[in-house]
Amino acid sequence: MNDDPRFVRVIVSGLVRDPRANPVVLLREPDGEAVLPIWIGPAEGAAIELTMRGQSFERPLTHDLLKTAVESLGASVTRVAVTELRESTYFARIYLRRDDEVFVIDARPSDSIALALRTKAPIYVARDVFEANRRMLETRGGRELPDDETIRRYLEDLDPGDF
Repeated sequence: MNDDPRFVRVIVSGLVRDPRANPVVLLREPDGEAVLPIWIGPAEGAAIELTMRGQSFERPLTHDLLKTAVESLGASVTRVAVTELRESTYFARIYLRRDDEVFVIDARPSDSIALALRTKAPIYVARDVFEANRRMLETRGGRELPDDETIRRYLEDLDPGDF
């Protein structure tokens, strides 16, 4: 997928909350200014946020358990991809490798992203999905990323139904 022109490699640019306190994960090209906002559930938002902060719990959370299960079976997460948007719902896939075998598992983007962050696997978005649904954020001069307040102001006028 690294060289596949149908996909864009992205990073998790941040996790913010919309005016109704719903978590929104922001996916961005590493050198780009456009983001793909994906509204996610509170549990997945917390899991992503904890990982981004480098925090962990004594006992594994769901995504930690999934990572351990994959690794215990001798496999690794090679990448995750947000593959399509149908009827306002994003779909994703998790790619696993064990020796010469590749397994592809359908998953929610939020779970895929949480697992990718824990396993340090790359995240991709189908180029047509990214380009059709990306939003530009104002930056503070040059290539510096927008601050949280800029992102919050941006989200004030958005509604998950718009996507």
